[in-house]
Amino acid sequence: MEEVDRIPVPTEHAGLQEGPLDRAASVAQLERQLAATPRAIYPYQHAGLAYRLGLAYAESAGTHPAEGLRKALACYDLAASIFDPRFDPVPHARVLNAAGAVHRALGDRKAAAALFEKSAQLLEGRDRDDERAGVLNNLGLVSMELGEPERAVEACDQALALFDPTSSEGIRGWAATMHTRGMAQAALGTEAGLVAALHDYEQALGVVGPTEAPYHFAILQQAAGVAGVALAGIRPDQADRLLAAAARAFEEALTVFTRSGFPYQYALAKNNMGLALLRRATRPDGEGAIEGLRWALACFEETVAVLDPRVYRAEWEQGYTNLERTQAELAGHGSTASRAEHFAALLAASPEDLRVQMLRERLTRLLMLPEPQRHASLLELAVASARADFDAVRSYITAELGILMEMPRPDLQTGLQARFDAHRSLDDTEREIADRGLDQAIGDALVGPQKIYVRDFLYGLGWERP
Repeated sequence: MEEVDRIPVPTEHAGLQEGPLDRAASVAQLERQLAATPRAIYPYQHAGLAYRLGLAYAESAGTHPAEGLRKALACYDLAASIFDPRFDPVPHARVLNAAGAVHRALGDRKAAAALFEKSAQLLEGRDRDDERAGVLNNLGLVSMELGEPERAVEACDQALALFDPTSSEGIRGWAATMHTRGMAQAALGTEAGLVAALHDYEQALGVVGPTEAPYHFAILQQAAGVAGVALAGIRPDQADRLLAAAARAFEEALTVFTRSGFPYQYALAKNNMGLALLRRATRPDGEGAIEGLRWALACFEETVAVLDPRVYRAEWEQGYTNLERTQAELAGHGSTASRAEHFAALLAASPEDLRVQMLRERLTRLLMLPEPQRHASLLELAVASARADFDAVRSYITAELGILMEMPRPDLQTGLQARFDAHRSLDDTEREIADRGLDQAIGDALVGPQKIYVRDFLYGLGWERP
């Protein structure tokens, strides 16, 4: 029994950290152990292994996730039939919580809620406060999904009083539950609910940061941004401040939700940030409308570029609709520029650190495209950046060279080829300005050996210093 008693209760934010190969090996090992442990002779060990195998099935990444979840449920049913709730309430409660998580993943939220509720009842008074709090948080999440925000808030209120504030795990659990309660209060659809949600997010962000709890930090920032945008629609007199704060919150979330690490969350954060910028720029008293619209356009471009419409059709369509609306707003201001030209103009008006950040994001994505789309996209952007005054061209190419020098040699050469081809496509006057900007940028951005390499590569293409 002691071995079983040490099994952690799974919560919404818990998960295995192994890769797919490690998980497959873990599943195979547990299957062998379960087969070698007779239920009639070792019932508790058999139940404990069934529980662990269920967790492994549920966490395993595969092409048929529903199949793994159904296997997990079968394991949990086996474990629950051995752990008698009268004599083994804690292990039985853990199995019920795990089964609830699987039912929720399969879309049966009513069954999940019933299991979470029963699990929480069994854990009450068992000196398992953190575990019970995690179960109540799960109950809050599924209650909100069932359209019962009041029930969700009640469950979260119970959970928040149980977490251990002296442990890092307890702090993260408390912050996660504050996030759940905030979403539930926002789901009430009232002004008071949104204000309460923002207060919950603010409190939680005062406890967790991007270093000690990066994922919690990011989802709280994302939620705060969403609530801020919603509240701006109710409080027009405070809309500008609320939308600006929301955009900053999405920026903070994106420091964790990177394109490579969390592509789906990255795309959603970009879309939400674009919406905040779009609504702020289209307000009657909005300032800097063109720049705000260009920034929103860049966000929506990232959303539609990252989301696979075959997998996330609804999200992709929403991002594309927002992109088209932003382009229409820019056209309404008399702008006939292309997306690439808007992006180049946005970078020209941005501070250096933001310019480098946005350009690195864009170049990294474009360099991952297959040919000939890669060269065509890089060429379009290089041409757009080259058709500007000398200072704008120089600052853009300075940032571009600094980023390309950090990349593998083939990517550097691909970027330089696009830069050369862009300048060659310009008329004489534009080319003279662009070449002077390139030459100055080489001197500004690079050190000795780098300068020699870049200039020699460009000379090999036929470039001549102005």
